[in-house]
Amino acid sequence: MGKPSGKAKKIQITKKATVVAPRYIILFQYGSNMDPNRLNSVDRLHGAAEVIGVGTLKGWGVRFDLYGERAQGGVTDIVPSAREHVDGVLYRVPYRLVVSPRGQRSRMDEIEGAKLGKKSNYKRKKVLVLREGKKVEARTYVGTIAGRNRFLRRSGEDRRVSVDYFGHVLTGARRFELPAKYIAYLRRQAGFP
Repeated sequence: MGKPSGKAKKIQITKKATVVAPRYIILFQYGSNMDPNRLNSVDRLHGAAEVIGVGTLKGWGVRFDLYGERAQGGVTDIVPSAREHVDGVLYRVPYRLVVSPRGQRSRMDEIEGAKLGKKSNYKRKKVLVLREGKKVEARTYVGTIAGRNRFLRRSGEDRRVSVDYFGHVLTGARRFELPAKYIAYLRRQAGFP
């Protein structure tokens, strides 16, 4: 056997980073999908959304300024507004139902009308929601400028919020016992006395 030379051999180790998507993501819903029966219906998430509870998004306000094909009228949106807040429901949802691979739409994108390109009504946004005094990172859907502009070009009849759609909003708000003052705010925003 030969004698060791005293020189250490250089061993090169390469590590490939493997990106693993988290299994679940937190989703903040402030409109008709506050109602878990609606969000978990067979034609939506088919029972995959687990309720965490109520959360509040500060510095945003609710508007009904987008057109919903299914609702056949105005649907909820949120806009930055320093003196307002949005109450809604936080859900734990499988990651791939909310976030899709680049160039594709997730199931939530389809439900919310978040399309690829300028025809989209909504875009997915990361937000910090207050829950029991703590900030929780969540995803939500916010209207696009193009979607709001398309809404304004529609007839007055098309811009009305349907009683059926607003019923889903109210069902969720009542189920999670949102304050009466907040429910009155939602009614005003939707154009209901």
